[in-house]
Amino acid sequence: MANLLIYALIVFIATASGSSTGLGGGVVIKPLFDIVCNAGTATINFYSSLAVFVMAIVSLGKQLKQKFKFDFKSLITISIGSICGGFLGQKLLTWVIQTMPENHVKVLQSMMLFVMLLTVLVYNFVKKRLVSFHLTNLIAILSVGIGLGCFSVFLGIGGGPINVALMMLLFSFSLREAAVYSVGIIFFSQLTKMVTIAVNPIKPPISISIMAAVIVAAIVGGFAGTWLNRHASCKLLNRIYTLLLSALVCVTLFNTLHYAGI
Repeated sequence: MANLLIYALIVFIATASGSSTGLGGGVVIKPLFDIVCNAGTATINFYSSLAVFVMAIVSLGKQLKQKFKFDFKSLITISIGSICGGFLGQKLLTWVIQTMPENHVKVLQSMMLFVMLLTVLVYNFVKKRLVSFHLTNLIAILSVGIGLGCFSVFLGIGGGPINVALMMLLFSFSLREAAVYSVGIIFFSQLTKMVTIAVNPIKPPISISIMAAVIVAAIVGGFAGTWLNRHASCKLLNRIYTLLLSALVCVTLFNTLHYAGI
C-alpha cells in the first residue's frame, strides 16, 4: 500500500507539473520510477506512457473546452509525424531490449535523457539571446514530429522538455502556448505506443493495482496542471519549468552513474 501511494504521488506531481508547463510528466515519472520501482524497462515505460497518455486526454479536453485556439494545421502535421516517429521509437526500443542486457538499456536511456535535459536547461537560460523562427513548411514540421515521436517513445518520457523547447524555438510560442501544443503532440505519440502495446502479443508484466493508481493520479494531476496553466503567470510557469528541469538533470545523472556502476 505504501508503494502504491509513492507511485501515485510521483504520477500526480509529474502530470500536474507536466500538463502546466508542457513537460508531459513522463520525464519525471521515468527516472523516479527507475529509483523506487524494481520493474523492468518495458514495464516502467508502460506505466510512464500510460500516465502521460491519460494526462494528455484530460489536459487537451480541458483546453478545448476553455476555447484554446490551436493552429490545427501545424498541430496535426507535427502530430502525424509524431505518430510515425512513435512507431519507429517503439520498434527501436523493442529491438534494443531484445539485443542488450537490461542494465545496459537503462544506462543508455538514462544517459540520453541526461544529455537531452541538460541541453534543454541550457537553452532555457539563453533562449532570449537566440533567434526564434515561425516555421510554416509542412515537410519540415512533419520531420520535426517524426524526430520528437521517435525520441520520446524510445525513452518513455512523452518528450515534453524537448517539445516545449522546440515549440518556443521553431514557432516563437510563449511557454504557456508551447505547453499546450506539447501536450497535444504527446497525446498522439503516446496513443501510438498504447496501440502498439495492445496489438503486440508479447506484453510487459503489469500490476493491475499499480496501473489503477497511475490512472487515477494522472487524471487528478491533469486537471490540476491544466488549471495552473490557465491561471498562473508566465513568470511562475517559467520558474516551475526551470526548477523541474534542474532537479531532473540531477536525478538522471544519478541514475546514469548508478546503472553504470560508478
